[in-house]
Amino acid sequence: MSERIIIETPRLHLREFREDDAAALYELNSDPEVMRYTGDQAFTDPSDAREFLRRYDEYARSGFGRWAVTDRKTGAFMGFCGLRRDRETGDVDLAFRLFRRHWASGYATEASRACLQAGFERFGLEEILGRAMRENLPSITVLQKLGMKYRDMVEDGGEFWLVYGVTKDRFEALESV
Repeated sequence: MSERIIIETPRLHLREFREDDAAALYELNSDPEVMRYTGDQAFTDPSDAREFLRRYDEYARSGFGRWAVTDRKTGAFMGFCGLRRDRETGDVDLAFRLFRRHWASGYATEASRACLQAGFERFGLEEILGRAMRENLPSITVLQKLGMKYRDMVEDGGEFWLVYGVTKDRFEALESV
């Protein structure tokens, strides 16, 4: 199956999801530690992941979406990272989710920085937000490393989320240093 690579970084490829990602996506979302701070429900079985991928329409709707993160050398599925436009507010947010074996290796920051750059340069966005549960210190650290600034705290379903954001101008200024 041919890959449609959207972004390349020194260690990673980010590409559109494919139906054959279903088993790996199911495995990723079956890890309680991975899902702990997402606010999402785990898939109940691999067919749920396949159905999610079949119905995933973000690329057609927005021109961007969450992308599979793969190891540039091996092609192994590591998780996902990408952008999503909220259907109600129009806000665009960044999210990332990786297998635990890839945590604390700089992959989330590397993939996220590349997504922000693509969002601003390729997709013409002016601002991108990031949300993290207030207890999720590793994700908050990633958002801060990307130059995102704290904006607000919102409550959703009994969970408190910190909202960060970065504008195109701020991101470009930080990247040029």
